[in-house]
Amino acid sequence: MTAERLKLLGNPQDTFKYIHVAGTNGKGSVCAFMERCLRKAGFKTGLFTSPHLVKINERIQIDRENVGDETFCRAFERVKALVDDQAAQGIAHPTFFEFIYLMAMVIFAEAGIEYGVIETGLGGRMDLTNVIQAPELTIITSIGRDHTAILGDTIGQIAGEKAGIIKSGIPVIYLDDKPEAARVIKRRADEVGAPAFPVEKEWIEDAQIRDGQIRFAFRCPYGQKYDIILNTSGIYQIENCSIALSAMEILRAREPELYALPAEAFRQMLTQAVEETRWAGRMERIRENIYVDGAHNDDGVRKLTESLRAAFKDRQIILVFAVAEDKDYQQMAAHLCTLPNLRRIIVTELDNGRRRDHREVMEDFSRKWHGNISGTYNVNKAIETAVHMMEPEDVLICTGSLYLVGHVKEMLGGI
Repeated sequence: MTAERLKLLGNPQDTFKYIHVAGTNGKGSVCAFMERCLRKAGFKTGLFTSPHLVKINERIQIDRENVGDETFCRAFERVKALVDDQAAQGIAHPTFFEFIYLMAMVIFAEAGIEYGVIETGLGGRMDLTNVIQAPELTIITSIGRDHTAILGDTIGQIAGEKAGIIKSGIPVIYLDDKPEAARVIKRRADEVGAPAFPVEKEWIEDAQIRDGQIRFAFRCPYGQKYDIILNTSGIYQIENCSIALSAMEILRAREPELYALPAEAFRQMLTQAVEETRWAGRMERIRENIYVDGAHNDDGVRKLTESLRAAFKDRQIILVFAVAEDKDYQQMAAHLCTLPNLRRIIVTELDNGRRRDHREVMEDFSRKWHGNISGTYNVNKAIETAVHMMEPEDVLICTGSLYLVGHVKEMLGGI
């Protein structure tokens, strides 16, 4: 039905090129890196991601700027008119996500973008963004266990769903960090005749965190060696950046405007682009010594914990944690409780219908860590308590959910 609705809207999606990105963790970050690289190369870009943190306009961006309210409302009315006509014929209303996706395609076409960087909503094979038939590239980021009720219980099953975005003859770039996932992705690529390009962690060298920056070298066998500086303390962004650099090297062979650039100019352009990339809600500092991170599953929190251990090894950490009801909070808690410098944990609840009772989560934390733990259902109170108890050298980390991240950003002014 999504394809039919797009047709009735004049097939706006046919007016620009695509990069299609799936995965469990890192999708948004890879999209941000890709968008900045393409824009640095001179292309007009559209970026479609989810969820939003504070304002719904964040989901649809032109040249990395949220679309304005007037543009947003105009697209809303156009899609709504179509939906109302179909409803009169007895056709079911689209989901919220489909409605926003249709709006994005309309907005991108009207803006005259040249490249759309599109993040899947859930999975890949059955995701409505998979209406895209001829992307320039498909990208699959890190695979982990999340949304298991829909995508499957094993890494292989989940990878199979993500690999559903792979198209015949279209290169797929994927992170080769889990053998089970990599086998499934490579097998699917072979089945449909898609060139497959793994990104190996062994190509990453000399990684170090210092003064809120990450420095590393990436030896890309598909192109050149890159010496990279990222303005973040999230070490998981090393692999996300490496995926994007690999993807841009592959894209260079397919895109005449990129291929025309001398190799050194291309390398310098990408090096500058990734250094300039920002992605909200991922080890984002919103005030002095206050950080938010949207890690919300086992793998994501494990990688966050590694980042915290490396970035703040000489600082005491105060943790504010909230989680959605469908998440495996026990594993998330297990990772966070390994931090040697935890000073206080405050467990709270999301301010929406997907909340998990803070008392249940607090009880699990108490079994794993025998320090100072408290809890409250009131997320504002949790944040206020944490801020007021901070000592000058303490670091406050708010994590467990992107919805918590959005709430903290709005409350503390980090928008």
